[in-house]
Amino acid sequence: MIYTPPVPATSLATVKLQFKTWRKTRKQKTRIPDELWTAAVSLSDRYSIHHISRALHVNHTALKDRVSACKANRNQQTHQCFIEFPLPQSPASECLVEMENRSGDKMRLHFFGGVGLDLRALSQNFWEKRS
Repeated sequence: MIYTPPVPATSLATVKLQFKTWRKTRKQKTRIPDELWTAAVSLSDRYSIHHISRALHVNHTALKDRVSACKANRNQQTHQCFIEFPLPQSPASECLVEMENRSGDKMRLHFFGGVGLDLRALSQNFWEKRS
């Protein structure tokens, strides 16, 4: 399913009217347009899936699947920010870096003096790791 950005907040009554209008003008056995599904999914932040499916007369499981897919896409669209910071150049310096990603993986780097590692690349690989 392709991610579509959230539509402006609409009321259940407005979406119900849109479905009613579509049902009156549609040809028999046509699928519900994506725009109507998107409007129905957008209501899930304010109403239960059961309430929406009953009000709009749509299949509960189909609506639930679309809401779940939309939420999963939103989570995948969340970007993590990488902050680059200069490391101290003194050979006697000590540095400790701890990272934890959303899946609970942890990385701890503790080093003294000059570092021969590419810390930026190492950190980026950690954040981009797919579980």
